[in-house]
Amino acid sequence: MIGLASIGICALLLALLYKYVLEPAIFSPLARIPSPNFLSTISPIWINRKRQASKETRTIFALHQKYGPVIRLAPNEISVNSLEGLRTIYYGGFDKHHWYSDIFVNYRTRSMFTMLDRSAHTIQKRFVSNLYSKSYLHNSPDLHSIAHDLVLDKFLPNLDSTARNGHPIDMFDLTQAVGMDFTTAYLFGSANGTNFVDNVEFRRHWFALYQVLYTQTPEERAYGEIEQWGMSMCKAAEHMMQSEKPVESTQAVVYSRLFTGLQSTCADPQQVRSTAASEALDHLFAGHETTGITLTYLMYEMSQDPALQSKLREELLTLSPPLRYPSGDRLPAPKDIDALTLLDAMLLETLRLYPAGAGPQPRVTPEVPGRIEIGGYSNIPGGVRVSSNAYSIHRIAEVFPEPEVWSPERWLTTDEKKLEQMRRCFFAFGAGGRMCVGSHFAIQGKNLAASPLFGQPSRPQIDRYDGGGLQIDQGINEASCSYCMAGTSTSST
Repeated sequence: MIGLASIGICALLLALLYKYVLEPAIFSPLARIPSPNFLSTISPIWINRKRQASKETRTIFALHQKYGPVIRLAPNEISVNSLEGLRTIYYGGFDKHHWYSDIFVNYRTRSMFTMLDRSAHTIQKRFVSNLYSKSYLHNSPDLHSIAHDLVLDKFLPNLDSTARNGHPIDMFDLTQAVGMDFTTAYLFGSANGTNFVDNVEFRRHWFALYQVLYTQTPEERAYGEIEQWGMSMCKAAEHMMQSEKPVESTQAVVYSRLFTGLQSTCADPQQVRSTAASEALDHLFAGHETTGITLTYLMYEMSQDPALQSKLREELLTLSPPLRYPSGDRLPAPKDIDALTLLDAMLLETLRLYPAGAGPQPRVTPEVPGRIEIGGYSNIPGGVRVSSNAYSIHRIAEVFPEPEVWSPERWLTTDEKKLEQMRRCFFAFGAGGRMCVGSHFAIQGKNLAASPLFGQPSRPQIDRYDGGGLQIDQGINEASCSYCMAGTSTSST
């Protein structure tokens, strides 16, 4: 005779079987969505292992190629790869997933990037969004001064000196340095920002620290070396803001506006400082890394096509004043550089094929009456982790034919409908109200770094070389760049 204890155990086992196997695998509203295997319908273990092995993005892309625009990655997680999905999730204003605050918090304080609540994000964004608008950047005397000093007094002399000495140069390292100096000068003022272009030893020390930064939890890295370094620039900017003595520096454009705005909403001085510091640190993290990645890939692709280099040079030589080194003493207006169609197409295509932020940008489905529909799948409940990623979106063949081919020409089409479709699927900076606030700043910085390299009045500046890495030879106004992987020297003849 079966005892009550045995019946209870059986009932418990059946309840567990239903809750953790049958319900997610068969009865869940997500059960109709294709998944790679049975395990992924009942547990996040499979996709978490891919994340730990740094294989998440390419795995998701392969799954979309196999199963279509909507796939299920875990019991409560889906990935969407379509323009319709971008409209629903990102333009529709879904809240961010807690993944952001689990990983990216600085100084134990959330920034715009890690805020999950849209209202708090909107308030903080108002303080700085105008400073990153295209019109403000084009007309900012501070940014013009920063660009002049960085490009003409540091970046180009650094390249020219290295080239004439016949030494190979790590262009990823150097262009990250350019991105850092450009960003910190705009944030904190030129007197308080970094000098990574010239200070090679410290920048490499810093980059080594940065490589392990996000292997740590926010608590583990709180007020560690990088956060202390960032705080020192914040304090220097505050001192300059409060000083009545004239200072030979550009203004702390972003930090001063952010700090003043936060003071109007928060009475705690320490909270104001930690929030401003957290925000500033996010901006400089993004600014240096995306610049290095994008410019290095751009140079690589240009090294494969001397004819395209010549076309770009012809376009750049139309600028006034011309970008000549060492004879030039002024930069062209930023709006004139931004108006160059071929340069713009090259940057867009590099950002499409090699997005610096290629991985998923997770959001959470809202709790709404009647639930929601994504990609033809209805009745999706609230609280589901849902994401798209630039790597997959940028490889939708119906929008970007031959998606694995670097083809700037695709952005020069006269078909306005096609161009609009590509721009709507352009996800390098995110989309909707939570997209990167500094996207125009990022483009302007990349333009300012790329245009002098390719705009010298000489023959093709980057020679094809089947190696890896980038190297400068013979002076930047004569055959500037060669492509080489491990520091091997090649001459441009």
